[in-house]
Parts: sequence; structure tokens; C-alpha cells
Amino acid sequence: MLSLAVIVITVGATVWLSALADDVPLLRDAYQRWQSTGYVLLTALAAATLASAALHPLWARKAGRSVRLGWVNAALVLAYTVLIAVLAWYLGAEVPADFSSGRGGGAKGSYVAWLIAVLPALAVLAWAGLLFPRLPEQTPAAAEADDRVVRPARPRRFYGTVLGTAAVCWALGALPFLFVLAGAVF
Repeated sequence: MLSLAVIVITVGATVWLSALADDVPLLRDAYQRWQSTGYVLLTALAAATLASAALHPLWARKAGRSVRLGWVNAALVLAYTVLIAVLAWYLGAEVPADFSSGRGGGAKGSYVAWLIAVLPALAVLAWAGLLFPRLPEQTPAAAEADDRVVRPARPRRFYGTVLGTAAVCWALGALPFLFVLAGAVF
């Protein structure tokens, strides 16, 4: 149920920020530089991450997941979003506003393919609450041997889901990114 709430908040925030782009100069500049697809995908990822970080801790603690490490993962996703936003800010200005005729849509098609490859998968992680890693369970033998209160161990590579997803996204988006980069340079 929380995932559905995160999706609703994400869609609402994205629509609201898109409508606000007409009135706020900074958002208007971002909308023009990132173009419509980039603006929608970047704002949706940021909104999904923030909504997930706000709502999913309610569920995470009960499910044996780390809230603190989930917030660290949310910060990683937001840093990733800023990185893509900066790249798109500079590359989007070099990309034509319309698709060219022929296969693939030219530079605009490569730009859109790159953004679609590198952004939505992380929003799905946020929607599903997968930013919050499971804590490793303590073995009963270790609990009996130590009668002190033992804090759960930090999961190994708690950031693995985020970095693994980003790596797969970039593997899929590398070729379109190179086409966009080549078009911007040459």
C-alpha cells in the first residue's frame, strides 16, 4: 500500500512541477535545457526517491530493514540524479528539439533513449521500497553465547542494489550516451 502511495505522490509531484515550469524561471530553464522527456524523468526520479525516503521507513523497520541505510541509499540515488541532471543540462542544449526523420530519431532519439535507459529503473527501486536493505539475521548460537544486547550487523554492501541497478542502466544507456556525446562534440 505504501508503494502505491509513493507512486501517486511521484505522479502528482511530477505533474505539479511540470505545470510550475511555466511560472518559475529556474524550472523553465531546466525544462528547456533538459527538454520535456528529461524534465519529466528527472523530476519523477527525485520525487520518487524523496517520497520513498519519507514513507517507506514506516514499513522498513517492521520488515527488519535498516531505515538509516535506506536513507543513505536514497542520498546515493539523489546524487546520481544530480549527476544525470548536470550531464543532461549540458547535452540537452546541444540536442535538437525535434526528432529527425529516419531510424532512431537522430540526436534527439539518442538523447531520449539515454535518459530512458539510465533513470526509470531507480525510480522503480524507490517505489518498491528496495532502497531499504535487509539487516542480516543473527544466528541463535551467537545470540546465546553473548547475553549482552547485540546490535544487528550492517549488511555487507548495503548500497549494492542501487549501484548494481545504476551499472545495468549505464550498460544499457552507454551507446545512446556516446551518440549524444559525439553529436555534442562534433
